[in-house]
Order: sequence, then C-alpha cells, then structure tokens
Amino acid sequence: EKEQAARSRFENAQAGAKRHADALLATKTKKQTLLKEIGDRKRPQTEALQQALCAAEEKLTILTERLQKQSHELQENRYALQELSSSSEARRHIFSEYERLDRLYKQMSGNISGSRMDLETYVQRLYLSKILSSANKRFQEMSGGQYTFRMIRIASAGEGRNKGLDLMVYSSVTGKEREIRTLSGGESFMAALSLALGMADQIQNTSSAVHLDMMFIDEGFGSLDDLARSKSIRVLKEMADSHRLIGIISHVTELKQEIGNQLLITKDEHGSHVKWRIN
Repeated sequence: EKEQAARSRFENAQAGAKRHADALLATKTKKQTLLKEIGDRKRPQTEALQQALCAAEEKLTILTERLQKQSHELQENRYALQELSSSSEARRHIFSEYERLDRLYKQMSGNISGSRMDLETYVQRLYLSKILSSANKRFQEMSGGQYTFRMIRIASAGEGRNKGLDLMVYSSVTGKEREIRTLSGGESFMAALSLALGMADQIQNTSSAVHLDMMFIDEGFGSLDDLARSKSIRVLKEMADSHRLIGIISHVTELKQEIGNQLLITKDEHGSHVKWRIN
C-alpha cells in the first residue's frame, strides 16, 4: 500500500511537472511572438504622455469656464438687446407721433416748408372747389368749351404772392394754364359772371333756407363780341327759365334784341323817365 501511494504521488508530481513545462513552453512561445510584433519599437514615455494629458485637461477646464462665462454674458446681452429693442420701438413711436403732430401744427399755422397754407385757407379751398365745379359749367358754355377754372396747386401755395386761393384758367386750345388776370376784358367778364353764378348755386345747394330767386348784373356786356354775348345771354335765359328773375343793367344797344322784357330809363332836360317794354 505504501508503495502504491508513493507511486501515485510520483505520477501526480510527474503530471504536474509536465503541465508546468507545457505552460513554460507556451509562455516562451508567446514571448517570442510578442517580441517579433514589438520589433524595434521602444517603450513609450508614459511620463511625457501623462504631462500632456494633464495640460490638456487643464486647458479644457479653462475653456469650459470661459465658455460658461461667455454663455452667461450672451444671455445677459440678449436680455439687454430685448429691452433696448422695446425702448427703441417706443422711441420710434413717440418720434413718429411727434412728427405727425408737428406737420399738422405747421400745416394749420401755414408754416410748413414749401406751402404756407393755413387751415382756414385749406377749408376755403374746399368750398372754392365746389363753386368752381358749378362755375365751370357756365364758363365752358360761354367760352365755347375753351376755358376751365383751376385752383393753384397746393404745392405752389405760399410761393411768391400765391396764397392758396389763386385761380388759373386752363385753355383747351393751347393745353396750358394761364393766370386769370391775363384774360381779356370780355373773357374776364365771362369768368366773373360764371363765378357769381357758381357761388349762387352753391349757396342755394348748401342752405335749403336760402332761395336766390333774383339776380342783377351791372354792365360788362359791352366788352363781349357778338358770339360771346349771345352765349352769355343764353346761359342767363336758361337760368331765368328755372323760376329765377335775372336783371341786366346795361347801356349796350345790342342787348335790346336779346332781352324781351325791358325797363327803359331815359334822361332829358326835364329829368329821368322810366317805362316798361314787355315782350
């Protein structure tokens, strides 16, 4: 039994020795393989790499802190920009309102650059435009469609002697405007008569309590040629046919043939005499 036990221990020891030998051989083989793979490469300098790693980590920390600081500043700047935008918008609104009121004040006071028309003149232009609308119907008929009243443009008001209510006359013959004072005597009479009739129309149209049933015209027909005088009389007759009484005071002999009902006034050494001539 002792021999058997000794033999068993020997075999076990021999088997263990073989295992160690095999392991040693495998280790040597692996070592040779690794040495071949390493070749001439040197052992890395871990200290230098560690220093570089530490420097990189330190730089990363600094950059991270800087980024956080800049992000905070950016956020504050955004808030400031938002506040500034709101304030700037409010200032623009206030300035725009100021400019509007300033223009309105200057316009009403007649102190606006390039146009010195005050509010009163502006309103008068509104009423004058209505008068001209009625007057032009008569003026065109009397002038054979040649002349039309026009107000001076607002942009020209305040220039020189213009006050905003000055009138121009447009000629369909020349296609140009001219000052009303350049009209001849007969043309001026037709213009004045047309304006008077246009004003009468507007007064009656705007006030139902006012009825202009009678109108007297003193002189002026002597400056008209036969055609213009005939057209003017025709316009007045049309008005008279619409239940209006039109009286003409004139020394023009040719009117006797145009007017049916006449109140004749003669004067001699005994004084003045009046008589009716009814057609």
